[in-house]
Amino acid sequence: MDYITCETRKNAPKINVLICEKKCQQATTCKPYLNYLKVRSATTALTTSPHEGEDLLSIKESPQKTPPLTVGK
Repeated sequence: MDYITCETRKNAPKINVLICEKKCQQATTCKPYLNYLKVRSATTALTTSPHEGEDLLSIKESPQKTPPLTVGK
């Protein structure tokens, strides 16, 4: 669950974003809510991969072969 700080409510409580989406009449002009939407869309764009099963933010490492152990001669 994501929370934002509501500037219109008394004492600026942290409230669930879903409450802003559903009930708040000022959601279209609320700075914290609009910033949340920007960050969420940017995060979604970065983590959504054009190829199925791949993640753009993860680094894939190729498996390395371990050389055989040689006991002293």
